[in-house]
Amino acid sequence: MNATNLATATPGASAAARPADPRAARATTDVRRFAWLMAQLGLLLGVFRLYDIEEPSFGLLALLVTGGFALHYWTPFAWKSTLLVAWSLGSAYVMLPAATATLLIASGLLLYGVATAPVAFRWRLVAVLLLTGGLAYARAIVVPGVPPEFWPIFGALFMFRYIIYLYECAYAKATPTLADFLSYFFILPNYYFVLFPVIDYQTHRQTYFRRDIHEVAQQGIVWIARGTIQLMLYRLVYHWKGPSNAPEVVTSFGALVTTMVLTYLLYLRVSGQFHIAIGFLHLFGYDLPETHRKYLLSRSLTDFWRRINIYWKDFMVKLVYFPVYFRMRRSGEMRAQVVATGLVFLTTWFLHAYQWFWLRGDFLMTWPDTLFWAILGGLVTVNLLIEQRKPARAAVKAPPAWWREPLQVAATFCLIVTLWSLWNAPSVGEWLDLLTWWKVG
Repeated sequence: MNATNLATATPGASAAARPADPRAARATTDVRRFAWLMAQLGLLLGVFRLYDIEEPSFGLLALLVTGGFALHYWTPFAWKSTLLVAWSLGSAYVMLPAATATLLIASGLLLYGVATAPVAFRWRLVAVLLLTGGLAYARAIVVPGVPPEFWPIFGALFMFRYIIYLYECAYAKATPTLADFLSYFFILPNYYFVLFPVIDYQTHRQTYFRRDIHEVAQQGIVWIARGTIQLMLYRLVYHWKGPSNAPEVVTSFGALVTTMVLTYLLYLRVSGQFHIAIGFLHLFGYDLPETHRKYLLSRSLTDFWRRINIYWKDFMVKLVYFPVYFRMRRSGEMRAQVVATGLVFLTTWFLHAYQWFWLRGDFLMTWPDTLFWAILGGLVTVNLLIEQRKPARAAVKAPPAWWREPLQVAATFCLIVTLWSLWNAPSVGEWLDLLTWWKVG
């Protein structure tokens, strides 16, 4: 791992303390290009308002992001990071009740103090575990003076990214700065999107003005537009599907297939929100990678895992797969891969329940959820083993190339749709009723 000095490359640090930052050249302003970017954002704001994209507070978020982009664009580079942190913290009081915003900032400062305390990392880790236990207990009960809306936002900001932050603190040669902490956790779109991409700490820092701001912002606008289209498609899917998967509604095989496919396509809301959230961050110079990559066209379950929620996959690879794989590699390449993959899906299952706890107040422990991750993890592992043996199977006659890929895509889609219907069922019994009612009802 590249454990560089975390303070040296901090965006917005004092220009007098180091040589001229090469990123400043990528922040050069241009009136024409700025006007073109603002015109596109204005058009998107009109679309948001005309079609009531998301909840009413989303419109306020979009205005804050657009206004913040305009200020950030014309601010000298040395002050851009400071302005963005101040704008994000101030926007918390616009997007959220004052008590909730104050508690969020105070909690963040407490977590920063614990993570960067001048003691051995193992003691900081113990302190974090104790603090997490206390906060989880407070989440499970009604604490006087703590607004109910505080907990989902607190979880959205810290439940996963704080794990990554602790990982970085464990290997950092210098104490991460408060400015880095605030810019990483208090991300403006995160106040609205409680389901938020698990952005990697190093990626967040290293992509800041990695390219010319106009190119990065334009890419962000394209992704915002893509996410908006997906949210509009989600509305159509929700309308066609209806709010219920009740078996008695599914009276034919065609109705069963339609219901299962539309249930899977409801995920368009998550992917659409992720595209918009990352697109918003692009406006501020963060050249982050895309979160989803044509996951409906996956050719295998392994390919599906690589394409859907890419940030989560990278999160699991960094914190679970690689540590386990390299520790077990001496005992056998294949064994290390199988064990590491299994632990990735076991951890994913637990962390989704953990996420549910912070957002909803109770752990998601159901048989459909458990079976979904167990089956998906098992099938991905089998798929991985098959891919490893492809060289040995090269002599086996394969289907013609022109229809091999469409067949793989169709088979993977059918399998994912089936598993997704199980994942969204209230119970295994109701899922079986859904599959059979059209025939026996």
